[in-house]
Amino acid sequence: MTTTTSEPAVRGRHSPHERALRNGLGALALVNLVIGVWMVVAPASFVDNVGPFGEPNDHYVRDLATWYLSYAGVLTVAVGTRSWRVPVLVFGVAQGVLHIVNHIVDVGDADPVGVGIFNIVSLAALTGAMVWLLSMAREDEGQVAAR
Repeated sequence: MTTTTSEPAVRGRHSPHERALRNGLGALALVNLVIGVWMVVAPASFVDNVGPFGEPNDHYVRDLATWYLSYAGVLTVAVGTRSWRVPVLVFGVAQGVLHIVNHIVDVGDADPVGVGIFNIVSLAALTGAMVWLLSMAREDEGQVAAR
């Protein structure tokens, strides 16, 4: 006799859902690592190419790099630690939204303005990816809690 249950099966380590979540978190960690290293190694280059909002200040750029490097680290932990995923992504989404608002307020100060607009669009895409990963992680949490 076969019985069915309404309880969802917990996704295993090798499920497509889990692989997509792990790969997404890993990619997000890599993006943050690359940005953070760029900011530390060549702060003026970063400002010239990504943040043309006035005169560069290497110290402040390196201060901001600490966010990117730290976030890359906790995202890397979250790849293998399910309990870290939702809190890390919630924090990242909150920071992403605030970062977008800051760029919207200062878009006219970018030189050229097109770079400022590109920054808003790219930050929105990155934050959107974090929201998507967050929804996957929350769904995954629900799967585990249903066990």
